[in-house]
Amino acid sequence: MRGIKSGLILLLLLLIWPATAASAGEQRIVKIGSDVTIATDAKVRCVVTIGGQITVEGTVEKSVTAIGGSVVLTKTAVVGGSVTALGGVIAMARDAEIGGALTEINSSSIVHAVTAALSSEWEGWSWIFAVVSLAIFLVILVLALLIAALLPTPVGIVAEAITEHTFKVVLCGLLGLVLIVPLALLLTISVVGIVLIPLEIIVVACLALMGFIAVGQCIGARVLSWIGRPNPSSVRAVFWGLILLWLAGWLPYIGWMVKVVALVVGMGAVLVTRFGTYRGWVCVPAVRANGGPAEDKAL
Repeated sequence: MRGIKSGLILLLLLLIWPATAASAGEQRIVKIGSDVTIATDAKVRCVVTIGGQITVEGTVEKSVTAIGGSVVLTKTAVVGGSVTALGGVIAMARDAEIGGALTEINSSSIVHAVTAALSSEWEGWSWIFAVVSLAIFLVILVLALLIAALLPTPVGIVAEAITEHTFKVVLCGLLGLVLIVPLALLLTISVVGIVLIPLEIIVVACLALMGFIAVGQCIGARVLSWIGRPNPSSVRAVFWGLILLWLAGWLPYIGWMVKVVALVVGMGAVLVTRFGTYRGWVCVPAVRANGGPAEDKAL
């Protein structure tokens, strides 16, 4: 209880002290919730207000700071240090003398700073896109490595389809890419189909993700084979393949083409293999009931 009373007394003294200090000719002025005016013949050390405006007509040896308010500097104002307005503006006459920097932090200045940061001169947009692209790539890379480690057989089947039936895979990928929007429109028209739109989005996302993983495995396996490391593990091939695919996407003029081709090929391979569960291009000899060879049968 004694601590609370002491705190209240200290707060009361803090609120009362600025006015008494100013009247007694103190060189430092601090006020909360009220305006401050430095007369023409007045000279103070520094001025600070919270929730008030500062008008300087005389001399301030050090700084002038307004938090939640503005600062007005008349033609007779002399400030030896900096002038800062947080949440307000600084209005300065032409003949005012300022020894330090002028700092305005308000909504308009923040918007101007963001606009300048995102301008073509600073190339801010490129940096933002680079950071976002890197973050998305890292998420996809982690998911891809998990899927390659947990489901190596389906990913291998999809990758095998890319190398064995490239033309068929590309055709299926183009057809699937073209049908995404019309299918969404048809679902939107029907009342029941609206509920299925999220399902379509999930399926398309899974197609794209698994397709990218398979394309990355093909690229990684081929590159590792070229440098003398044949038969790499599925996880290693996916890791290096996706990194090379992401780097190729930043190539000027053709980077976006690389990503589109990878998307089309990957989606087509996933559709052809039915998410890595079907290998219709592999044929093995069937066995008759009496143990003799029979006609070839597709799996």
